Amino acid sequence: MAKILGIGNLVLDTLLFCNQYPSEDAEVRAQQRQFKLGGNTANSLYVLSQLGHQTSIVTTLATDHQAKQLKKTLEDYRIDTQHIQRFIKGSTPTSYVVLSQETATRTITHFRDLPECDFDHFAKIEIEDYDWLHFEGRNIEALAGMLNIAKTFLTHQPISLEVEKPREGIEALFSHANLLIFSHHYAKAKDYENAETLLNDIHSQYPNPQLVCTWGEQGAWGLDHQGQVFHQPAIKIKKPVDTLGAGDTFNAALIHHLIAGSDLKTATVEASRLAARKCQQVGLDNLLEPLVTRKPIANSKHITSSRATVVPAPGLKHKVVLIKHENEIKAYENNCPHQDVPLDEAYKIDINPFEMTMKCSVHDAFFRIEDGVCIEGPCWRDELKPVDIEIDAETGAIYIAENG
Repeated sequence: MAKILGIGNLVLDTLLFCNQYPSEDAEVRAQQRQFKLGGNTANSLYVLSQLGHQTSIVTTLATDHQAKQLKKTLEDYRIDTQHIQRFIKGSTPTSYVVLSQETATRTITHFRDLPECDFDHFAKIEIEDYDWLHFEGRNIEALAGMLNIAKTFLTHQPISLEVEKPREGIEALFSHANLLIFSHHYAKAKDYENAETLLNDIHSQYPNPQLVCTWGEQGAWGLDHQGQVFHQPAIKIKKPVDTLGAGDTFNAALIHHLIAGSDLKTATVEASRLAARKCQQVGLDNLLEPLVTRKPIANSKHITSSRATVVPAPGLKHKVVLIKHENEIKAYENNCPHQDVPLDEAYKIDINPFEMTMKCSVHDAFFRIEDGVCIEGPCWRDELKPVDIEIDAETGAIYIAENG
């Protein structure tokens, strides 16, 4: 176990889970809203805490209610908060994140009205007490002084610097770090077409740091102390669920394995594996636990012929309508083909047990329960989209079929 000090941003993430990303000037409904601790360094420290390390954060907080929530969350995540700098003026920085369940991608809009940590605050910290210092490549004016202090007073502790975006003056700080972690956003902004060219170019100017560059689905590239470039392909997963925080997870795992004595290539392999593991779940909780890849959406014991049961279905664009027909459970996407709205948009789905139909609550389209065909209403002869399901014979648990 190591003592790790992380210096960077702390924000409140407001997550909106949508079926798909909205087009310009569109109005869509989010299926779910969550509030989470955010910020690259904070996320990486949470993962490092799960990996068994003592973590501390250097950041700024406001004095509003959201700031109190963030501080409590840090403490719940076992991240030490003694080095936080507080500001009376300003408010908690927020990131508004739209998560598309159709593509598992995320679009982020930031709002910040709070100063970042200043040099004088950092200079008072006993950085010699820590085994590793990790800096987020932002707040460049103060960061230059912080890195200079770290480089001057630390004797053996490694320093890592995350370079996510191009910021004026950041290149002058590269020589202060032992490990530079680049994103493809930085590389592309600097007109590099691939990671290998970036790493070789950086190495020619700054030969001492080890270098890593992540490139999304193409994987990660590294350049070790011998100047050798290697490529680690992205770990293949069947279908991403949530990519938010995958890069922060990669950084944390990379640091963890380097602390454990692994070479850069081995550490990059393991970091890629944990990042892939993260992409298969929502959020950063319980990353070291076995992945539950399949959860039931309902139980057949609760499905009747007199009532339509509408349930969320991870991985599908719409929720699912479940209803019993004779001795079989029928499943359809909860989407009326008339105007692409949920059948229960206005109120519950009416069931006619004699005609064996379901009625859309918006414009009174009647669908046959047996096959989902509209037999009366504005979308006559259109059909509800069936959903393939599997039912556990012993427990009655209903699952979305593997090929569903």
